[in-house]
Amino acid sequence: MRQPKLWISLLILLVLGLHALPVLSYQGYRQTRWPFLTWAMYARSYPPGPIQVMVRRLIARATSGTEEEVTSYHVGLSQAAFRNAYLVPLSKHDSTAARELLTRLNQERDDKFVRVRLEQVQSTLSDTGIVREELPVIYYQATPGPEVGSP
Repeated sequence: MRQPKLWISLLILLVLGLHALPVLSYQGYRQTRWPFLTWAMYARSYPPGPIQVMVRRLIARATSGTEEEVTSYHVGLSQAAFRNAYLVPLSKHDSTAARELLTRLNQERDDKFVRVRLEQVQSTLSDTGIVREELPVIYYQATPGPEVGSP
């Protein structure tokens, strides 16, 4: 009766030992050792410290004066692509991205958008609590460059 327990114990030790194989024979970013690859559990871990989150809202104003929040759905992009193509460049005062966005939004509209407003709130989480900071509003006209802080 002890034989099956011995084999099962050896199998468990073998499986556990195979977990160490990729770590001991590290091959860089793309591990190819089978059957157990190193897990990406800690691949993007961050050192201890405050965590910062940026929340951005983009509001477009039409020639009639109506305002509408612009989302990734309106532009036809995923949220990540919308953020990378428009929100981040606009936050860095890239007027080219604003022109491209207005052109894209106005393709099939009668009441054209003439201005976009970028509102940003940065929240920082630390051991002492949450700090919320509203950054200056950035405006982009359909014509020249950005205006920071104008209504």
